[in-house]
Amino acid sequence: MTTGYDPLVEDAPALARTLAASVQQRIAFGERAGQKVRRLGAGFGSAGEAPMLTGPHCASVQGFSVHAHTQVPAHRRDELERLIRYTARGAVSLERLAQDANGDLVSTFTHPWSDGTTGIRLTPLELLEKLAALIPLPHSHLVRYGGCLAPHSHLRGCVLPTPRQQGMDGEAQPGTPYWPWARLLGRVFGLEMRTCPFCRRGSLRIIAVITQESVITRILRHLQLASVPPPIAPARGRQACSVFD
Repeated sequence: MTTGYDPLVEDAPALARTLAASVQQRIAFGERAGQKVRRLGAGFGSAGEAPMLTGPHCASVQGFSVHAHTQVPAHRRDELERLIRYTARGAVSLERLAQDANGDLVSTFTHPWSDGTTGIRLTPLELLEKLAALIPLPHSHLVRYGGCLAPHSHLRGCVLPTPRQQGMDGEAQPGTPYWPWARLLGRVFGLEMRTCPFCRRGSLRIIAVITQESVITRILRHLQLASVPPPIAPARGRQACSVFD
């Protein structure tokens, strides 16, 4: 950002153009390239709009909203499930997407925006463009931490559990950020993959990686395991409907 160089523009110019147009509520491709997304409703807001409190710990300004009132206690697993269902819902509701007489797609909102907008009108190409802007960037982490959990925060060491609290007291910490495969399996799935299951004394380590299909098939058949992968399930014709509380 300081040098003005954006590697995404060099590697994927079409994706960079799509993202830039999406945050500006404009169209990147097609006959209406550079124009604003067509809104439906009474008002369109104003440039001098002041932040407005919409609820406890909630604010809205110029079409953007910040909601910091939802809290999930550690013991309320039902509330956590409801929150995950809400955040994992589909990007587009097919029940509120309709086609008008001109062939455009009209998406109506469940609640009007603060400026009176009740929906938007997009051509099929424009809809695909907006969906493409939701695809995560290549070679980037899908989970990003901020504040005291940020990688370079000076407070990160004060809030993270110590090796003794994690049950790894006495273990040698690796000098690189890449953890061994056995340690990752133990941390994520609780599997003990560093000790031999037969003698209970020796340590397991990777001695070879087999990539030849014929060799893998012979080994699996010798162990009387399935050597043919299961068939891939066909794609669904329509998005499954989910009911949210």
